[in-house]
Amino acid sequence: MTPRFYFTLFVVGPALCVAQQIDPNTLINVFGTPSNYAASVNPHDPAASGVPLAQALPVKPINETLTDPDYWDIDELPAAAVADYDKFDWSLTKRLSASSDTNFLLSPLGLKLALAILTEAATGLTRSELQSVLGFEMDRVAVRRKFANIVNSLQHKSPLYVLDLGSKIYVENIAHPRQKFAAVAHESYKTDLTPIDFHNPPAAAKAINDWVANLTQGRITDLVHQDDLENVVVMILNTLYFKGSWRHQFAPNATKQGQFYVTPKIAKPVYFMNVKDKFYYAESAKFDAKILRMPYMGYKFAMYVVVPNSLTGLNRVLDGLTELRPEMDLLQERFVDVTLPRFQFEFSSHLDSVLRDMGVRQAFEDTASFPGIARGQSLQQRLRVSKVLQRSGIEVNELGSVAYSATEISLVNKFGEDDDTAVEVIANKPFFFLIQDETTRQLLFTGRVADPTLADGTFKHS
Repeated sequence: MTPRFYFTLFVVGPALCVAQQIDPNTLINVFGTPSNYAASVNPHDPAASGVPLAQALPVKPINETLTDPDYWDIDELPAAAVADYDKFDWSLTKRLSASSDTNFLLSPLGLKLALAILTEAATGLTRSELQSVLGFEMDRVAVRRKFANIVNSLQHKSPLYVLDLGSKIYVENIAHPRQKFAAVAHESYKTDLTPIDFHNPPAAAKAINDWVANLTQGRITDLVHQDDLENVVVMILNTLYFKGSWRHQFAPNATKQGQFYVTPKIAKPVYFMNVKDKFYYAESAKFDAKILRMPYMGYKFAMYVVVPNSLTGLNRVLDGLTELRPEMDLLQERFVDVTLPRFQFEFSSHLDSVLRDMGVRQAFEDTASFPGIARGQSLQQRLRVSKVLQRSGIEVNELGSVAYSATEISLVNKFGEDDDTAVEVIANKPFFFLIQDETTRQLLFTGRVADPTLADGTFKHS
């Protein structure tokens, strides 16, 4: 039997809250109290006296909760900057979107972080293919430095949002992790190696699922089944949990039922939220679509929504997705009337074939080379990738949104004048969205809403 390497990534996304207009108790019931809230704020801050994140900012006057009294008037579009290694993110999303016309949700950042760690242990053609597809330089030190900056930025604590990023590598307890790999994983990726008895699948699966459930706030509880662990000797896990509040909040009493055109001839009744405020916006001639930036509290994160002008225009956007970044850099502040549907769905994607199509092939073969992870009797045969699975989900409504994702990799041995005239963005047809870290320009989530009434989706292609 060939020993296997198993990789898993989990991501949980943002919450969009209407705390000024909703009973705080309702928010607590919906979102709960963030597990790391007390640890992420100054205990002497009036906003931190045991008040949950969802209600902390609105329940006090501005000058009592924020040191910057002009905070509410400041919303500058981040200056265009290099987005390290985002070529992979766009290419991956484009490939997956072409696989079907249904809802999908992906965490490019999560998969990329996991593959980056995997690359550290690879040699030869296995490594060169991973580097090429991920867009990495040959200089390992430069790559590690950039990822260390990304991880450190994401792990910065703030009372305005919650973001928990965690990584772990489980290694069969009779194998011996290589010290250099362990040091690099810890120093550059904040990832530690933990021994586990994969020969006791029920106990190993429980330990792994408990760790994942804790870091994803209970959103993912059963990623790993004991049957998945046969011959596994290494498993890489990456989790990301993000909860934040809309900067321009939706009013629940403005939500009304309307028609969402799943196709030009088929419309379904859904609830649409509405907000009128200043947003960064553009109308892209290139994509014949409207691009809207919807920021979260805290300056750091934002959702971008791309709504085609025609009922069948989303494919044009997705086909040119790798050229969307320059369009995002040309947004201007306008008064915008936004109509967005509530949506909630989960999505599972088997990414083996997508990665193969992108050029990661050797890692899946018996001749794959991953000697840098560990040594020992259980690693007498070569490790190879056998499975790459990502489970994800998102919920967007007046109270907020939560998005989450899990990836497993198994090794087996368009612009208007600057005036106050409101422009409309009505997302009543299939649209594309992404959630971005504005400081590092990393794509936490990318997705398509093809039908807001559907709750589940799966991509699996052999």
